Amino acid sequence: MKKSLLMSLVLMFTFLTGAFAQTRTVSGRVTDRKTNEGLPGVTVLVKGTTNGTSTNSDGGFTLDVPSTTSTLIFSSVGYISQERPVGSDASISISLVPDVKQLTEVVVTGYGGSQDVKDLTGSVAQVKEEKLLLQPVVSVDQALTGRLAGVSINTTSGTLGDQAAVRIRGANSISLSSQPLYVLDGVPLNTVEQANNLSTRFNPLADINPNDIESVNVLKDASAAAIYGSRAANGVIVITTKRGRNGQNRVSVNSYYGVQQAIRKPVVLNATDFMAISNEKAYNSRFGSSNGVVNTTYPIDIAKPIDLNGDGVNDETNWINEIFRNGTQQNYQVALSGGNEFAKYYGSGDWNDQQGIILQNRLRRGSARLNLDLTPKKWLKAGVSLNYAKTYNQGINGEGALAGATVSGYTAPPNVPAYLPDGSYYLNSLGNLGNGNNLIPNSAIAPNAYYHIPATLNLNKNDNTSQRILGNGYFTVEPITGLQLTTKYGIDYNTNFEEQYSSGILGGLGRNILGAGQLGLVQDYNTDRTQFNWQNYANYDRTFAEKHTVGVTAGVEYQETRLRRIYTVAGGFSDDKFQSIIDNVFTSQAPGGGNLSNYGFQSYFGRLNYNFGSKYYASFTLRSDASSVFGVNNQRGFFPGGSVGWRISEESFMKNISAINDLKIRASYGKVGNSSGLGSYAARTLVGGGLYADANGFTISQVGNVELGWENSKKFDIGLDAALLKNRINVTFDFFNNDVSGLLLLAPTLRTTGVPGASIARNVGSMYNRGIELTVNTVNVKLDNGFTWTSSLNGSIIKNRITSLSTPTDIISGVQRASVGRSLGVYYLPEWAGVNPANGNAQFYDKDGNIKQYDAAYAVAAGTGFTVGRWLNAAGEPTTALSTADYKYQDKTGYPTFSGGFDNTFAFKGIDLGIFLQYSGGNYVYNGYRSAMLSSAFQNNIEEVKERWTTPGQVTNVPKQVLRDAQSNQASTRWLEKGDFLRLRQISLGYNLPDQLVKRFGMNNFRIYTLVQNAYTFTKYKGLDPEVNSNITSNIAYGTDGRSVPPIRSFTFGINVGI
Repeated sequence: MKKSLLMSLVLMFTFLTGAFAQTRTVSGRVTDRKTNEGLPGVTVLVKGTTNGTSTNSDGGFTLDVPSTTSTLIFSSVGYISQERPVGSDASISISLVPDVKQLTEVVVTGYGGSQDVKDLTGSVAQVKEEKLLLQPVVSVDQALTGRLAGVSINTTSGTLGDQAAVRIRGANSISLSSQPLYVLDGVPLNTVEQANNLSTRFNPLADINPNDIESVNVLKDASAAAIYGSRAANGVIVITTKRGRNGQNRVSVNSYYGVQQAIRKPVVLNATDFMAISNEKAYNSRFGSSNGVVNTTYPIDIAKPIDLNGDGVNDETNWINEIFRNGTQQNYQVALSGGNEFAKYYGSGDWNDQQGIILQNRLRRGSARLNLDLTPKKWLKAGVSLNYAKTYNQGINGEGALAGATVSGYTAPPNVPAYLPDGSYYLNSLGNLGNGNNLIPNSAIAPNAYYHIPATLNLNKNDNTSQRILGNGYFTVEPITGLQLTTKYGIDYNTNFEEQYSSGILGGLGRNILGAGQLGLVQDYNTDRTQFNWQNYANYDRTFAEKHTVGVTAGVEYQETRLRRIYTVAGGFSDDKFQSIIDNVFTSQAPGGGNLSNYGFQSYFGRLNYNFGSKYYASFTLRSDASSVFGVNNQRGFFPGGSVGWRISEESFMKNISAINDLKIRASYGKVGNSSGLGSYAARTLVGGGLYADANGFTISQVGNVELGWENSKKFDIGLDAALLKNRINVTFDFFNNDVSGLLLLAPTLRTTGVPGASIARNVGSMYNRGIELTVNTVNVKLDNGFTWTSSLNGSIIKNRITSLSTPTDIISGVQRASVGRSLGVYYLPEWAGVNPANGNAQFYDKDGNIKQYDAAYAVAAGTGFTVGRWLNAAGEPTTALSTADYKYQDKTGYPTFSGGFDNTFAFKGIDLGIFLQYSGGNYVYNGYRSAMLSSAFQNNIEEVKERWTTPGQVTNVPKQVLRDAQSNQASTRWLEKGDFLRLRQISLGYNLPDQLVKRFGMNNFRIYTLVQNAYTFTKYKGLDPEVNSNITSNIAYGTDGRSVPPIRSFTFGINVGI
């Protein structure tokens, strides 16, 4: 036994000695061949293994290597990788050569194509990873706001999950979507708004973790975008995610926490002022015997104090504080990457949890990504990209309209308490806000119609759960040098389930949709949308005779989109604790339903790039698309594009001009198309159910159009790119013109068709967008002590005109129109003439410039007690009422004519300070917020109502307050306000720990930062925020303020760690 134990110990010692003898330590230093300075962060890897390390701040390294013959691989971004056999050397010194191709910025142009920025002949803008990482946002579109010339990004409200309106070089359609095409890792995304059918909208881009994105390229002109053909009219945004690199495995951990608040909240009347002004409204309406009118129904005081708990203090509720709160956001992310010459990987996961600024608004999202690239042979590559995201959005149940909860909170009477003395909600007999002692003079004495805000937000629910899978896989074969054959298959699958519960305790939908007495209501919607995309293409790149560089792409693409939606409605729940249809405790059920649809694309495309000696450039593209959504006579469209460029700085006569480092002019022209937002069966004749007498039957709901065709955009661009003063100043300038023809519209059919009341989709007109763009990037200061100051300024000016319409009249949306010879969304309103100082009447100009004023309390209607108004001329004589014949085109539009941003970064010894300004203007906002909040109805008002007319001779812009006066806030130019603003969009302060300290703890980097977004806005706009757009789905009614939830200001602290 002892001998066996001794033998075992001897063998173990021998094995361990041999094992330790199999490795030895090698050290060395890596330098830059040009500067001979040490290179930090170089990956040193034992070939064929994952054993490796990174160089320190001086380029030094130490690594254990096998004692047998081995080879080290030295690699670093921006340098050519090198291999060095170790041999018997214990110390190795090596110099890396800068890789000009890696140091040059590369732009992904689609279908396996990419170009150096210096070789581009199209108009392309780029946002890099470092700018994206500085912004703690849920969706990448939010990170682009104001940073790219010609790109407008407008967030509609502060509601979590809302989709931003993104427009590149203006709106390019009157009725179809103006959103760009998004391409993720080479595969087009389904960016049709994932709207549920009840209230809240959801942003499909929010399913992509911004921290996973390496770059965003925006293709703006036809030369750059024409390769995407019929989907490129609104521009293309190409998103490239991070992938693994050859070298040591790396781990990055990012986290941030933030507090959020509304940029600005309404300032409304307190209870005392509300009661005084409400009673003044009643008095001016001739209520009460003191006016000499017998009206026993309504005494003079219609608003009175109440003291429910009897403590001697009148009740008062600040409903704004009942709606708004300070929101929070927390985010946690981890990413792993690495690889060798055979396999590379990138994987990540993140969790985001946001509490919105509105009560009960919450968004939670978890996502995971895996990008894997394999190179089993030098001539064979394969890979997959997978992204899974699950989002839970606890939205605002506003009775079918997002603004419902906030609107009720803005206008609810503040002299009414929110709660009974026992803490329960103060409700009236209809489940709405309690009346208090107020009398509500609408058509008769009636219970209050205002929703009880806390009860509505707490007892109702609007829960949406979305799951999304984004994936693609590819194989690339290189049979000969320079020729790559690729097949790629992608899928975009989204399933969306929404359950809305309207409590039977409350008024509104919970009582009314299924009929009187149906307490409690559940509406369930389930939507599945799947998009399949298959691409097969070949790329050939070759340089001949050292100066002739040719790149050729040819391929085919197939895409199909399928939609399935089902819904059901049930009501009459026995208890508010049961809020689901599967509880099976409802007493009434409305008919359910749903729909199925699908449509597809079939495409052929080609591209040719040529440059001669990096001096003369030409590029040509051609795409043929066929789409099932169009008429059989116009299903296929052809979309060509071409561009040329001349690098003047490469000419011999420029060599002695040292101030100009690079100078290039370029021009492009091409045609692209648009069908985004068009229904799957827009060209078909559709039928629906109907009744004839008492018999069931069918009726035509849509008339088919075999000639329905594409919206076509012919784009022209001429640009200049320059680098000056040792590349410290970089300038890009573009002039563009976009002529759009075949504008599509879904309009009612003419009676002459024999199918009145149906609709038909047809091509109705044309318009153009033209303008200029400028981007200037500068290195302002660069000192030997390490202090730097860099800036980036961008701006654009855009002009729009409708050039033709085949419709018999203007196309109307609210107070805005599409009209020939005018800008899209031109306002059509009567002119406001102010308030008559003598009597406080609201005044307007008629079509001939004469004044019409409205006397709201002329007489009392018999039997009702309500006043009847009349129209008077300037002399006080009766005249005809103001009508649409008196309206005029105001030559003002909701679209900004100029916009841009100014970014500054200061850095010194690990400390960096960023200040980003965004500006926009030239547009007018229709301030529906002020219009509604200055109403003469029995409601609360904003404090501007204190400026109302009260005394003869008083000069003011707020008319006399007369209860139920519908003309005092009549749509007019009174509500048109300039939308110009300068916003301090972002202030960031960060600190990167020194490399020596970081390496000591086994890390590659460690950064902490704090950031403020939407810090302050300089504007004369009187609404809550000038960058408002309550109607995201309409290109005509753009720039209307409909009392949306105001945008968010956030204060964030974060940490980034690399291992």
